[in-house]
Amino acid sequence: MEDITKFLFEAGMLKLVPRSGWFKIGIKYPESVAEHTFRTALIAYIITYLETSDSSKASKAAFLALIHDFHESRTLDLHKLSRRYVSFNSEEVLKEQLELLPAHMRKEIEEMMDELGDFVKDADRLELLLQAKEYAEVYPSAMKYAEGLEFKSEAAKKLAESIKSSDHRWWLRFEE
Repeated sequence: MEDITKFLFEAGMLKLVPRSGWFKIGIKYPESVAEHTFRTALIAYIITYLETSDSSKASKAAFLALIHDFHESRTLDLHKLSRRYVSFNSEEVLKEQLELLPAHMRKEIEEMMDELGDFVKDADRLELLLQAKEYAEVYPSAMKYAEGLEFKSEAAKKLAESIKSSDHRWWLRFEE
């Protein structure tokens, strides 16, 4: 249980790690990695379910989305520019972190990654698109980060088109 406790404390560190790319366009207080992974997990569940009609697979994809940036508790969230000068293997970092979990759990996580990883990548990109759209309200250049995003699943492609054409403040109509 001690190693699992360490794993959980490490997860808490993600609340303190800001998504650094947004600093480059002037956002002083961007969302944390933990906030990013929360919405990514919701998206992963939804698109996986839409594609597979399987709530078990969707739940597994949501879990994978929760840990897709787990390595950033150790490496921080490095902007693409930073990665030109600093190198590390995020998969190796995550593998080391997962060593804190029981072997049978690690094995199942690795199998889930092989099966459902593309849904998580789509979800990660969709979350970036959503966040860019929200930040673009004040920082129009935020949409630069959402240019050229590619998606594998049909559900993600359709959702991306809907996001692009929607007003993120749709809920304001309830305040009229």
